[in-house]
Amino acid sequence: MSRDRQRRQSEEVRNRILETAKRIISEDGVDALSVRRLTREMEYSTGIVYHYFENKEQILECFMREGYQSILQYIEPSGPNCAPDESLRATVRGFIEGVLRTPEAYKMLMLSTSPQVLGFTSVLGEGCVEKRPTLSALASTIEAGISAGLFTPCDIPTTVQIIWSAVFGLLMRLLIENDVTDRQRSRLIDRQIELILKGLRP
Repeated sequence: MSRDRQRRQSEEVRNRILETAKRIISEDGVDALSVRRLTREMEYSTGIVYHYFENKEQILECFMREGYQSILQYIEPSGPNCAPDESLRATVRGFIEGVLRTPEAYKMLMLSTSPQVLGFTSVLGEGCVEKRPTLSALASTIEAGISAGLFTPCDIPTTVQIIWSAVFGLLMRLLIENDVTDRQRSRLIDRQIELILKGLRP
Protein backbone atom coordinates (compact mmCIF):
# COMPACT_ATOMS: atom_id res chain seq x y z
CA MET A 1 0.00 0.00 0.00
CA SER A 2 1.36 3.42 -0.99
CA ARG A 3 2.01 6.08 1.62
CA ASP A 4 -0.60 8.37 0.06
CA ARG A 5 -3.23 5.66 0.31
CA GLN A 6 -2.26 4.91 3.91
CA ARG A 7 -2.50 8.60 4.76
CA ARG A 8 -5.95 8.89 3.14
CA GLN A 9 -7.20 5.83 4.99
CA SER A 10 -5.79 7.17 8.26
CA GLU A 11 -7.56 10.51 7.72
CA GLU A 12 -10.80 8.71 6.88
CA VAL A 13 -10.70 6.72 10.14
CA ARG A 14 -9.87 9.81 12.18
CA ASN A 15 -12.65 11.82 10.52
CA ARG A 16 -15.12 8.99 11.09
CA ILE A 17 -14.27 8.97 14.80
CA LEU A 18 -14.84 12.74 14.99
CA GLU A 19 -18.09 12.57 13.02
CA THR A 20 -19.39 9.81 15.28
CA ALA A 21 -18.41 11.85 18.34
CA LYS A 22 -20.22 14.85 16.86
CA ARG A 23 -23.38 12.81 16.32
CA ILE A 24 -23.31 11.41 19.87
CA ILE A 25 -22.86 14.91 21.32
CA SER A 26 -25.64 16.32 19.13
CA GLU A 27 -28.08 13.54 20.01
CA ASP A 28 -27.34 12.87 23.68
CA GLY A 29 -24.98 15.54 25.00
CA VAL A 30 -21.32 15.64 25.93
CA ASP A 31 -21.66 13.35 28.95
CA ALA A 32 -22.82 10.55 26.66
CA LEU A 33 -19.54 10.57 24.76
CA SER A 34 -17.02 7.92 25.75
CA VAL A 35 -14.40 5.80 24.01
CA ARG A 36 -16.44 2.73 24.88
CA ARG A 37 -19.53 4.09 23.15
CA LEU A 38 -17.50 5.20 20.13
CA THR A 39 -16.00 1.76 19.68
CA ARG A 40 -19.38 0.09 20.11
CA GLU A 41 -21.16 2.27 17.55
CA MET A 42 -18.31 2.19 15.05
CA GLU A 43 -17.54 -1.50 15.60
CA TYR A 44 -13.89 -0.62 16.15
CA SER A 45 -11.53 -1.94 18.77
CA THR A 46 -10.56 0.49 21.52
CA GLY A 47 -7.00 0.21 20.24
CA ILE A 48 -7.98 1.88 16.96
CA VAL A 49 -9.56 4.85 18.73
CA TYR A 50 -6.60 5.18 21.10
CA HIS A 51 -4.26 5.11 18.11
CA TYR A 52 -5.71 8.46 17.03
CA PHE A 53 -6.75 9.99 20.36
CA GLU A 54 -5.35 9.57 23.86
CA ASN A 55 -8.73 9.91 25.56
CA LYS A 56 -12.18 11.51 25.40
CA GLU A 57 -10.74 14.89 26.36
CA GLN A 58 -8.46 14.92 23.33
CA ILE A 59 -11.41 14.07 21.08
CA LEU A 60 -13.33 16.99 22.56
CA GLU A 61 -10.35 19.30 22.17
CA CYS A 62 -9.94 18.34 18.52
CA PHE A 63 -13.67 18.62 17.92
CA MET A 64 -13.79 22.09 19.48
CA ARG A 65 -10.69 23.30 17.62
CA GLU A 66 -11.87 22.07 14.24
CA GLY A 67 -15.39 23.30 14.93
CA TYR A 68 -14.12 26.81 15.59
CA GLN A 69 -11.96 26.67 12.49
CA SER A 70 -15.02 25.81 10.40
CA ILE A 71 -16.80 28.85 11.89
CA LEU A 72 -13.85 31.22 11.52
CA GLN A 73 -13.59 30.55 7.80
CA TYR A 74 -16.69 32.71 7.40
CA ILE A 75 -14.96 35.69 9.03
CA GLU A 76 -13.17 37.67 6.39
CA PRO A 77 -9.76 38.88 7.58
CA SER A 78 -9.55 42.64 8.06
CA GLY A 79 -6.90 44.46 6.09
CA PRO A 80 -4.54 46.98 7.70
CA ASN A 81 -6.68 49.83 6.33
CA CYS A 82 -9.97 48.47 7.65
CA ALA A 83 -11.53 50.76 10.25
CA PRO A 84 -12.03 49.12 13.69
CA ASP A 85 -15.81 49.61 13.59
CA GLU A 86 -16.05 47.92 10.19
CA SER A 87 -13.75 45.15 11.39
CA LEU A 88 -16.00 44.55 14.39
CA ARG A 89 -19.06 44.55 12.15
CA ALA A 90 -17.55 41.95 9.81
CA THR A 91 -16.31 39.77 12.67
CA VAL A 92 -19.65 39.61 14.50
CA ARG A 93 -21.65 38.96 11.33
CA GLY A 94 -19.17 36.37 10.07
CA PHE A 95 -19.15 34.54 13.40
CA ILE A 96 -22.96 34.38 13.58
CA GLU A 97 -23.25 33.19 9.98
CA GLY A 98 -20.57 30.57 10.59
CA VAL A 99 -22.31 29.20 13.69
CA LEU A 100 -25.64 29.01 11.87
CA ARG A 101 -24.01 26.59 9.43
CA THR A 102 -23.06 24.19 12.26
CA PRO A 103 -26.05 24.63 14.57
CA GLU A 104 -26.65 21.45 16.54
CA ALA A 105 -23.13 20.68 17.70
CA TYR A 106 -22.52 24.32 18.62
CA LYS A 107 -25.71 24.46 20.65
CA MET A 108 -24.96 21.24 22.51
CA LEU A 109 -21.40 22.26 23.35
CA MET A 110 -22.08 25.86 24.29
CA LEU A 111 -24.94 24.88 26.61
CA SER A 112 -22.96 22.10 28.26
CA THR A 113 -22.03 22.45 31.93
CA SER A 114 -19.45 19.67 31.68
CA PRO A 115 -16.17 20.84 33.27
CA GLN A 116 -14.28 19.34 30.34
CA VAL A 117 -16.23 21.39 27.81
CA LEU A 118 -16.17 24.54 29.95
CA GLY A 119 -12.40 24.33 29.78
CA PHE A 120 -12.80 25.28 26.11
CA THR A 121 -15.95 27.41 26.14
CA SER A 122 -15.92 29.51 29.33
CA VAL A 123 -15.52 33.22 28.63
CA LEU A 124 -16.75 35.12 31.69
CA GLY A 125 -13.98 34.48 34.21
CA GLU A 126 -11.01 36.78 34.74
CA GLY A 127 -8.31 36.11 32.17
CA CYS A 128 -10.62 34.25 29.77
CA VAL A 129 -10.40 36.92 27.07
CA GLU A 130 -6.64 36.47 26.79
CA LYS A 131 -7.02 32.69 26.48
CA ARG A 132 -9.60 32.65 23.66
CA PRO A 133 -8.23 33.65 20.23
CA THR A 134 -11.57 34.99 18.97
CA LEU A 135 -12.05 37.13 22.06
CA SER A 136 -8.45 38.34 21.95
CA ALA A 137 -8.98 39.45 18.35
CA LEU A 138 -12.12 41.33 19.36
CA ALA A 139 -10.21 42.96 22.22
CA SER A 140 -7.53 44.10 19.77
CA THR A 141 -10.19 45.61 17.52
CA ILE A 142 -11.70 47.57 20.41
CA GLU A 143 -8.26 48.73 21.51
CA ALA A 144 -7.57 49.95 17.95
CA GLY A 145 -10.92 51.76 17.95
CA ILE A 146 -10.07 53.52 21.21
CA SER A 147 -6.66 54.54 19.87
CA ALA A 148 -8.32 55.95 16.73
CA GLY A 149 -10.83 57.91 18.78
CA LEU A 150 -13.77 55.89 17.40
CA PHE A 151 -14.58 54.16 20.69
CA THR A 152 -14.81 55.43 24.25
CA PRO A 153 -12.01 54.24 26.59
CA CYS A 154 -13.32 51.30 28.61
CA ASP A 155 -12.46 48.13 30.50
CA ILE A 156 -11.70 46.15 27.35
CA PRO A 157 -11.85 42.55 28.69
CA THR A 158 -15.19 43.13 30.42
CA THR A 159 -16.56 44.89 27.34
CA VAL A 160 -15.54 41.95 25.15
CA GLN A 161 -17.26 39.52 27.53
CA ILE A 162 -20.49 41.54 27.43
CA ILE A 163 -20.43 41.83 23.63
CA TRP A 164 -19.81 38.08 23.30
CA SER A 165 -22.67 37.35 25.72
CA ALA A 166 -25.04 39.54 23.70
CA VAL A 167 -24.05 37.80 20.46
CA PHE A 168 -24.41 34.42 22.15
CA GLY A 169 -27.94 35.31 23.27
CA LEU A 170 -29.04 36.21 19.74
CA LEU A 171 -27.34 33.11 18.36
CA MET A 172 -29.16 30.83 20.75
CA ARG A 173 -32.54 32.33 19.83
CA LEU A 174 -31.76 31.98 16.12
CA LEU A 175 -30.74 28.35 16.65
CA ILE A 176 -33.91 27.60 18.63
CA GLU A 177 -36.27 29.62 16.43
CA ASN A 178 -34.92 28.15 13.22
CA ASP A 179 -37.91 29.21 11.13
CA VAL A 180 -36.89 32.90 11.14
CA THR A 181 -36.69 34.19 7.56
CA ASP A 182 -33.34 35.20 6.07
CA ARG A 183 -34.56 38.80 5.85
CA GLN A 184 -35.56 38.93 9.50
CA ARG A 185 -32.36 37.19 10.60
CA SER A 186 -30.26 39.73 8.72
CA ARG A 187 -32.27 42.58 10.23
CA LEU A 188 -31.74 41.23 13.75
CA ILE A 189 -28.01 40.78 13.23
CA ASP A 190 -27.64 44.27 11.76
CA ARG A 191 -29.54 45.82 14.64
CA GLN A 192 -27.49 44.02 17.25
CA ILE A 193 -24.27 45.18 15.62
CA GLU A 194 -25.54 48.76 15.52
CA LEU A 195 -26.39 48.62 19.24
CA ILE A 196 -22.95 47.21 20.05
CA LEU A 197 -21.24 49.97 18.07
CA LYS A 198 -23.49 52.63 19.61
CA GLY A 199 -22.43 51.44 23.05
CA LEU A 200 -18.75 51.68 22.09
CA ARG A 201 -18.81 55.09 20.43
CA PRO A 202 -18.29 58.39 22.30
